[in-house]
Amino acid sequence: MKVFGIDFYKGDQTHLIRAIKGDVNKPFGYVVTANVNHVVLLENDSVFRNAYDAAAYRVCDSRVLMPVLRKFDAGVPEAIPGSTLTVSVMDEAQREGWTVTVVGSTTDVLQVLAQRYPAVTFLHYNPPMGFIDNPAEVEATLQFVEQHRAQLVIMSVGSPRQELLCKMIADRGLAHGVGLCTGAALNFLSGKVQRAPMWVQKLSLEWLHRILSEPRRLAGRYWHDGRRIVPIIARQYSQQRQKP
Repeated sequence: MKVFGIDFYKGDQTHLIRAIKGDVNKPFGYVVTANVNHVVLLENDSVFRNAYDAAAYRVCDSRVLMPVLRKFDAGVPEAIPGSTLTVSVMDEAQREGWTVTVVGSTTDVLQVLAQRYPAVTFLHYNPPMGFIDNPAEVEATLQFVEQHRAQLVIMSVGSPRQELLCKMIADRGLAHGVGLCTGAALNFLSGKVQRAPMWVQKLSLEWLHRILSEPRRLAGRYWHDGRRIVPIIARQYSQQRQKP
């Protein structure tokens, strides 16, 4: 069943990696990673909602959301954080010698990744700030992905921009491979930003670690999302009780 209007991927990470590996030479499809912020944004953004609906895989990125999904019998066995997924997919890219396009991020991050994954061919395109509101810049980004064939396209331009880009790429039908909409995952992977220790992740407190690490950027957003998600969850409970 759908929860928050999302038809979540119902496999574990091992099965998802296997599915992604099988898709890398097929027409372009993409993975979105649902968290609290996305659930809040999806409430009032129909364009973002369309991009979510069109994704090949909609995974639960958030351990905070997992109790809600279990309560509603969504059939989701585990949270698959985008950062963890990116590490596993990049390990596969190293084993298979894939070409990986990165949209966004920085040159210094790409240099670290190139050293860590020497068997991977990296292609990099970093659109300017505010590009999503400039049709010419959006077109340039789409064409870069289409003209540089890769098994994997990692979107690092933030939500909802990365999801909207992936839907455009898929709709145009000119690219192949799998897109990962995993935001800041490459910052963690390169060591530019330190991820929470595993024990913090298992306690579902990674959000708190991120606030303490980047208070200016994240405190306001997390406060806003925390207030908004409560009535959304309450409405989901109400709708569930009304079902026969």
